This record gives sequence, structure tokens and C-alpha cells, in this order.
Amino acid sequence: MTDPVANAFRQISRAVEQLADSQATLNQQQVVLHQSIGQVAVAQDHTKNELLGLRAEFTEYRRRDELRHNLQVAHTEIIQVRQELETNFGHFAEVRRLATGALQALDVGIVTHGTMRQLSEELMLVTPRYWLAPALVAVAAWIRDDPDLAQKALVETTRRDNDKAALFFALVLRRHQRNEATARWLRQYTARQDPTGLSREFTVILDAVSTGAFGHESKHLVMHQLGEWYERLADDRDIVDKQVDRWARLLDADRRPVDPRYTVLPAISPTWPELKELYEGATVHRTAEERFRTLFTGELPQSEDLRRRVDDILDGLVTGYDVEEAPLRRKEHELQEIVKADGDKTQAAKAVQTAAPLHEETVDFLTLLSNAAVGDPRTGTSPGTQRFAVALAKDWIVEGAGRLEAANVAAQPAAVEFRLEGWAARIDQTTGEADLVAGLAAHIDAETEAAVAKVKFTGPPLASAITAGVVLLLALWAGLAHNPGLAVFFLLGTAGLAGWSAYQARALPARRRELRRQGEQRRAVAVAQLRGGIAELVDLRAEWERELALAAVLRSYLNRLNSTAFAAPAPGAKRGA
Repeated sequence: MTDPVANAFRQISRAVEQLADSQATLNQQQVVLHQSIGQVAVAQDHTKNELLGLRAEFTEYRRRDELRHNLQVAHTEIIQVRQELETNFGHFAEVRRLATGALQALDVGIVTHGTMRQLSEELMLVTPRYWLAPALVAVAAWIRDDPDLAQKALVETTRRDNDKAALFFALVLRRHQRNEATARWLRQYTARQDPTGLSREFTVILDAVSTGAFGHESKHLVMHQLGEWYERLADDRDIVDKQVDRWARLLDADRRPVDPRYTVLPAISPTWPELKELYEGATVHRTAEERFRTLFTGELPQSEDLRRRVDDILDGLVTGYDVEEAPLRRKEHELQEIVKADGDKTQAAKAVQTAAPLHEETVDFLTLLSNAAVGDPRTGTSPGTQRFAVALAKDWIVEGAGRLEAANVAAQPAAVEFRLEGWAARIDQTTGEADLVAGLAAHIDAETEAAVAKVKFTGPPLASAITAGVVLLLALWAGLAHNPGLAVFFLLGTAGLAGWSAYQARALPARRRELRRQGEQRRAVAVAQLRGGIAELVDLRAEWERELALAAVLRSYLNRLNSTAFAAPAPGAKRGA
């Protein structure tokens, strides 16, 4: 009886060992399988990231290639436009170069009247439609006292371009201090002007006022006319609104970027784009105030030589391009903006749209003032003229800045949203940092406890324990049935299953402790990130308030400007004459 029991016991032992080996092998296979699945997932994520990276690189390559193509085309077309300008209007430049040079040469007596006559009449032949050619003939005839030729040339000049001819002769006469004749030409010129449709050369009038190039009679005449036009157009709300809108766009274009030290807030706040836009929109007042202070700081270099002052203005009048050249000049400007934007046509189009009033053939008086106040080189205005124009346009600048300020305040979000670790909260003026930290910590603690609660004596260990109980009952049944071999078999099975279940049960506290440790670490990192985001929000709000407060400084500075203070006297004249 003993041998059969011993054999049965050995067989049961071998079966238990084989079962244990099979279970170990199965566990190893499961581990390998999980590792393989993890490797596949990692490879899939890696492949996905590579594909996304390749897509981004391809998109960037296409973008750079498009910009490079646009830049090359713009450079090529600029050359073509300039060649066309040189071919069609290059002879105009010869006349322009001669205009003030001839007057200055005659001043010092180093050019004979005969040479001047010959040269001016030759230019008359090669520029049959240009107004400046007969004007030079008239000046040459006037200098050598040839009234008949001077009259004929004068008639031809006014026929080609009455307004520019009037300004040209007024400045030439003022250059020789013929003040009454200057006033007559200016009176004739201003009487023909429509303040709702002034040509670009009217900027010459502003230049003359700001540099003191006009005599006493002409200055009062012009200042009276400018004041009358200003008051008349200032009552037209549509025209004024256009200037206010334009200044608002110009000021808004000079934003300053957010300090790059803000790194946490962009990462955890979906409201960051609004906050960034809000801050950058508030910086325009500082930029504008600094720009205008720079403009009005220091003395302007004003020559005491009347002829030099007039010559500077004459240069602006005669070198400005004429109506015939306007389409090509606009095309050249559009291409230059593409080059400045490194081929970005969208950015170039915005710049062209902003500068559009500078290229219009006729503008109202208020727009002309804004053009001069902007100080763009294309307007041909001097720093003194820009000061004078800004002082006249200050009300529109102040109102435009006020609109930006009001829009910026209205755009302030009622609350700032934070999101991290699956937790979200909206922060307003009534929210405390301690409450936010407590809420985030409670959220992470709750998730940690939920994860810990899932670590229970369940699944395979529980099934193994239940099976051990069932097998123990079978062992008792086999013993009662006087079958000791089967009873021993069942007892060994019970021992194996119970042992494995006990091993799994002993591992549960360690797993729970590890989950709690990870939860505490996660909570500490998240709380630190939240505190950092709150600190950056406080700093950003403080900076925004400081920038916005400079709107009042800008208004105060501009309101102190007085346009009459920037109308310079003529050389030798008293201030205010």
C-alpha cells in the first residue's frame, strides 16, 4: 500500500512541478508579449512622430520654396520696372537735376546766360510733355531780362501743370525775396485748390510753413487757408473717422512682443493666446510716446540762408514723381514690400494697404496731413514738416490711441483658464491661490486613491484562492472515500494554489505604497507648475496695467503740442512773423 501511495505522491509532485513550470513559462510569455506590445506601440508612436516631422519639414520646405520664388520674381520685376521708368521717364531726371543747380550756379556767376538758355531749350525739346522744362526756359529768360520768351514759356508751363508751375514760380520768386509776387502766385494756387482733393505736391506748402521759407505776407495767407480747410473738414465726421481709423492701425502695427521668460503660463493656460494679444496690444502706447518724443527732441537744423531753405523745398517739388509715373512707382513699391517681407506676399499686401494713402493721386487735406505726419520717406517731408503735421493731427492720434485703449480693456478675459493633469479651473479676481492649489491637490489625490482602490485581491489571485478552497473540499471528500492518493493530490494542489494566492496578496501593500508615492510626486510637480503659472499671470497682468497706463502719458504729451509753434520764421524774421 505504501508503494502505490509513494508513487502517487511522486506523480502528484511531478504534476505540480510541471504545472508550476508551465505557469512560470506562461508568465514569461505574457511578460514577453507585453514587452512586444509596448515596443510596437513605441515604434508606432515613433513612426507617427517621424511622419508628422516629415510633413512639417515638407510644408516648411514648400513654404520656403514659395518665398524664395516670390523673392526672385520680385527682384526681377523691380529691375524691369526701373528699366521702364528709365526708358520712359529717364529724361525727366535730367530736367530735375538742372532745376535748382541752374539757380545756384547763376547765384555765384559761374554759368553764362547763353549756356543756361541753350541747355534749358535743349531740355525743352527732349521732354515735350514735362512741365518743368518750359519752367526752366522761363526762369532763364527772366534772369537775362527777356520778357517775351519768359511769357511764352510761362504760358506753356501753366498749360502743362498749373499747380506745380504756381508753386515753382512762387518759390523761385521767394528765393529772390520778391515777396509780393510770391504771395500773388500762392493766392492763385490756393484759390484753385479743393481741400477734399489735393495733389501730393501740396506737401510743399507744409514744408515751406515748417521751414519758414515764406515771407510774412505769404505765411499769413497760407496759415489762414490751412486753418479754414482744417475747420471745414474737421466737421465732416466721415473724413475724421478715416483719419482716426488710420492712426489706430498705424499705432497698432508697432506692438512689442511678450517677454520670452513666460514659459509656464503658455503651457497650462488655454487662455494664453488672448493674454498674449492683450499685452501686446497695450504696448503700442509706449512705442508711440517714445517715437513722438524722439521726433520732437532737439533743435532742427535750420539754415539762416533763405535761398538754401527754398532750394531744399524746390528739390522736394521737382524730384517728386509725376502723374504719368504713378502706376510704375506703385508697382515698384509693391515689389519692394515683397522684398522687405522676404517673399511673404501676405505681409507685403498688408504693408501696401497701410501705405495706400501715400500713393493716391489726390487726397483730402486731413489725409495729406496724416501722410506728412507719418514721416514716410515716400512723402518727401522733412522732420520739421513732420512735427508741424503731427501737431495738427494730434487730435486724431489721441482718438485713435483711445480706441485702441478701449478695445484692449474690453478684450480682457473675464477669467483665465488653467488645465493640467486632467484638472481645470477658471481664475478671476475672486479666486485665491490657496483654493486653486487645494483643488488641484485634491483632484490628484482623488485620482491616486482611485488607482489604489483598484489594487484589490481580485482577478486571478482571487480565482486561485477560491479554486484552492474547492480543491481542499475535494481532498476531504477523497479522504472520506478512503482514497489517500487522490486526497494527497488534492492537498498538494490546494497548497500550490493557496501559496500563489498568498504571494499575490502579500504584494498588494507594496503596489499601493508605490502608487501613493507616484501620486505624491505627481501632485508636487503639478502644484509647482500651477504656482508658477499663477505667478506668471500676476506678473503679466502687472506689466499689462503698466503698459496701458502709458496711454494717459501719450495723450498728455500730444495734447501739449501746438501747431503754431512749429511754423518756423523766415531767416532774419522774428518768431511769429
